[in-house]
Amino acid sequence: MMVRAFVSGRTSAALVAVLVLAGCIATTRPPVSSTVPAMPSAGLQVYAVGDIADCNHRAPADSMAERTSRLVPEGALVLGLGDMAYPLGDAQALASCYEPTWGRHRAMTLATPGNHDYVRGNVGDFSEYFGADVLRDGSFIAYSRALTEDWRLIALDSSVDGSALRAQYEWLERLFAEAVKAPARTPGCLLVMWHAPLYSSGMHRGSGDKMRPFWKLIDRHGADLVLSGHEHFYERFDPLDAEGQPPGDGQAPRQFVVGTGGARLYGFWKPPYRSQARVLEHGVLQLSLEGGSYSWRFIDVEGRVQDAGEARCRTTVN
Repeated sequence: MMVRAFVSGRTSAALVAVLVLAGCIATTRPPVSSTVPAMPSAGLQVYAVGDIADCNHRAPADSMAERTSRLVPEGALVLGLGDMAYPLGDAQALASCYEPTWGRHRAMTLATPGNHDYVRGNVGDFSEYFGADVLRDGSFIAYSRALTEDWRLIALDSSVDGSALRAQYEWLERLFAEAVKAPARTPGCLLVMWHAPLYSSGMHRGSGDKMRPFWKLIDRHGADLVLSGHEHFYERFDPLDAEGQPPGDGQAPRQFVVGTGGARLYGFWKPPYRSQARVLEHGVLQLSLEGGSYSWRFIDVEGRVQDAGEARCRTTVN
């Protein structure tokens, strides 16, 4: 596995390496050099980001969401990691801020809802705009897609509780049970996305704790990647089990937090262990999903690669 990792923030050369702002800690280093290899051209190119369209203080054309949207090539697959529009993801915000910016990628977007996408407990506007599958009589949004012959996506809803959360867990159990019965038709590499991360170095740390049983379940079924947003920064972790421990064989899901689509950024609190890269810049995560492996790059709005690496899928590791 090759990894280029560091911590970065928006600073000038005159600033010291560590900034303490409003109780948050942001450690900075120069961006990855131009020697970072280009992404492989073979695999499926996927762009993932959440916490996107915020036009409270700027017109859409001048917003950070406009700049991040321009990092994604036309026709590329986009994974929306929730909180797609601010302050609430209702029909008005989606039409006035998201549509003029990231709306250009709408036809190729698979999205999972965040807490801001639930408007007074209703996720109908999100579902109608993105065409998301609503299961269990609208109590949660979750779905599974075969992205390639080698890669499968599962989208889960981290913004529900109680009976809806239990129903979603039962749905996921059934989904895996069906896959076990037909292994020849099930892609071997697994990417899972939901909004609130189980692990993070941010002010919302712990907001994804209710997803811990889901982490255990997807880990048991060989998940390779978990993508989340919610925290307004970029962060990458080593593979971890559901208790936050690195497994002895190294085989566990690797989590990325990508809440950098356009909403206002905020700094890091004391990072937990196994946090390998932290970037305080707007940008997108580019993934290359190949047969039995994947590679990643976090690209900021200036076009700089701030984090990069590659790894094999768990099914292909001896």
